[in-house]
Amino acid sequence: MLSFCSGSKGIAVGSSVSQLFANIYLNELDYFVKHNLRKKFYLRYCDDFVVLDRSYKKIANSHKRIKDFLLERLKLQLHPQKTKLLRTNQGMDLAGFKTFYFYRLVKKKNHKLFRLNCETV
Repeated sequence: MLSFCSGSKGIAVGSSVSQLFANIYLNELDYFVKHNLRKKFYLRYCDDFVVLDRSYKKIANSHKRIKDFLLERLKLQLHPQKTKLLRTNQGMDLAGFKTFYFYRLVKKKNHKLFRLNCETV
């Protein structure tokens, strides 16, 4: 999860314009991760992204290089509470799911919201 360095900048969350601008602005990050870091397993959805590698040491190094790139080049910083280096068997939160290596689960919060919305229809 990314956040702007200055609290006075930004676009309303959920706006389709914010999704468009995230894709345009973070295109440089995509290029950096794929071509400079040569990461084969990289996924980004709006401002959330995941990088996978077999080596913890390589991921830790990539994390530092991405953090520096974002700050220097795009004036963005990684959210300190939402940035995690995990093993794949621990699962990760991404786009409303808890994603594991071979499967994913809908997060409890989203499941409750879905059930609540179905009951009102």
